Amino acid sequence: MVEQAAALASRLTHRLRKLGWTISTAESCTGGLIASILTDISGASSWFKQGWIVYSNESKIRELGVGRSAFDKGDSGAVSHKVAVQMARGARYKSGSDVAIAITGIAGPGGSEEDKEVGRVHAAVIAGDYFLVRRMDFGENDRLDNKRSFTSFALRLAIEALDRAKDDEKEAPPTPKRSPISSKIPSEGGTEDLDPTSEEWEGEITWGTTKSTVAQSLKDVDLASLTDWDE
Repeated sequence: MVEQAAALASRLTHRLRKLGWTISTAESCTGGLIASILTDISGASSWFKQGWIVYSNESKIRELGVGRSAFDKGDSGAVSHKVAVQMARGARYKSGSDVAIAITGIAGPGGSEEDKEVGRVHAAVIAGDYFLVRRMDFGENDRLDNKRSFTSFALRLAIEALDRAKDDEKEAPPTPKRSPISSKIPSEGGTEDLDPTSEEWEGEITWGTTKSTVAQSLKDVDLASLTDWDE
């Protein structure tokens, strides 16, 4: 399993180097494993920008600007397409990278819900303005085995997304402007009308001018409300 992930990371790296693109990661259930495998490759500093481990809902909101409403129960919640794609959008926006991988899931042995069993994972990749989000169920395996399977799944999805990306491969995709604060990015990012129960989302992320920005979302977070001052 480790060898498989390493091979996938090598293939992804080859594509990034060929395009001259950079990548960032936003991980929940894998706990930094994707970033670790990518940075095991010599020369990673030339194409790996930044990684986040955002395990709690609060950290996803605070660090990546994921909308609080994305965690509502129903078809969304912490393990969902909506949260995964917003994590990826925030990671690409904050890091200034050309590509972002995000992942959220249930590695087990606990954490399952009535409609979300252990082994469920959602991964999202944004390459330029193109996004690809996919769900997979790996079943009730060992926690570490699930984390490794999730990692390989995300790396494979990133390779597929880069191959599908509609951007001109001879040039890096335009990076959304991060300053000033008024550069607007819709919180849904062009996914508003997609079916949350479908296995896959694909389309073009929007960095438009009508709703709150990632930067503004981060600015508006009440850090005091996210801190337990009694600890």
